Amino acid sequence: MVTHAPLSRLQRGIVWACWLGGGLLRLIYLLAVHPPQRHIYSDMAGYVHRARALLDGHAEGIADSLYPPGASYLFAALLKYDLDGGLFIVAQWLLSLGTMAGLWLLAHRLYGNRVAVLSLAIVTLYLPLFHYAGLFLAENPFTCALVWAYVLLLRAIDAPVPASTALWALAAGLVAGLAAALKSTILLPVAVTGVLVLLWLRARHRRGALTLVFGVGLGLATVLLPLASRCTRLAEGHFCLISTNTAMNALMGHAGAKSEFRWFDGPRQMTFSFTSPSAPLRGYSERVDLPFGAYDVPANLDELHRRIAADPRMALDSSLRNVADLFVGRDFWPAAHYRKRDWARAFQHLYKWVLLPLALLWLLWRAPRLLRLTDDSLSEWLLLTPMLGLIATAFIALGEVRFRIPFDGFVIILAAQALLALFDRHQRRVGLAAAPRPVIARP
Repeated sequence: MVTHAPLSRLQRGIVWACWLGGGLLRLIYLLAVHPPQRHIYSDMAGYVHRARALLDGHAEGIADSLYPPGASYLFAALLKYDLDGGLFIVAQWLLSLGTMAGLWLLAHRLYGNRVAVLSLAIVTLYLPLFHYAGLFLAENPFTCALVWAYVLLLRAIDAPVPASTALWALAAGLVAGLAAALKSTILLPVAVTGVLVLLWLRARHRRGALTLVFGVGLGLATVLLPLASRCTRLAEGHFCLISTNTAMNALMGHAGAKSEFRWFDGPRQMTFSFTSPSAPLRGYSERVDLPFGAYDVPANLDELHRRIAADPRMALDSSLRNVADLFVGRDFWPAAHYRKRDWARAFQHLYKWVLLPLALLWLLWRAPRLLRLTDDSLSEWLLLTPMLGLIATAFIALGEVRFRIPFDGFVIILAAQALLALFDRHQRRVGLAAAPRPVIARP
């Protein structure tokens, strides 16, 4: 991590151009190119249906345990005051700008002005990070909350006194909990990051580990305990932390070359059908019919264990394919088509062939320092551990490009640092010569 320095006139100009241009680009995308009201189908229809049911006062049932409630509650609150969706568009626009701001702060603190400016320029034009603002899905608010949870964690690590550390850590935990209420894919990334930060503090003989753990843990618990209470109640006493779809996703991700999954709950006469977007891309077409509800965690886990026991090699191959699908999938769902051009595919190529290789190149260059947990290695670890947690999530559950996109900002920052380091040997030593700012981090 490096110290702050004033922006040059050119850098200030680029930053202002990014904010004005990025804000206008996102607004045009939401209002004219991809209005969310014109794309209410599949998962989007489900979110809108649940939001309207909340507005109409309908009690939640077991089927509502399938999804984290955050997005439905948020959408219901916005639609309550504007059924036409105008307020929803404003909120999505502001959240997408919030993602830009969070990534700017991360890049600026971790690598300095040049990397922050380049990262902001890439994020400004990077369609996947604002495409989901034009959809009734959880991804856009989740991305903003995910990024800001890490911004606040970094502030906690930087804090000069224990009281500040505790407050910033509490805020980080609260925001991470809000992100979990939107999508549970943040849980393992936060856990992996927490373990690594604690190891780093121990290796550097620095204090503050207990303060961090207590603050983040208290913040998370403040949100997760009510979520667990709701989910367990809806699941008729079967414990679930946030939603019941984790077991369902794990079964979908470890059933071999299958495409559509149908769960039929006979006693309730309810049928649910789900297909991972990755399955058709791999050429899968076979359907699986299951005689229990998609929300039936014990039944899903029993079926999962049976399939793994019957063919462990298939289960391992499926786990590895799930991880690969995060990164090398052909495009993301829902696709971003405009005037018959598949922009989703173009940006996925940009990620696979430019951003990801550059990020990996920088991590390989820094590998010796990462393994030794040196002072300056925390910059890379804070960007790498969310991706490691996401990989672990896909390995045990399910993988698709859409799950990865909220984490793309971390890769963009690493890629920006690598690109600058390729042309400037001084940039290769960023953070090595500069003393870190005060960190809870005092010996």
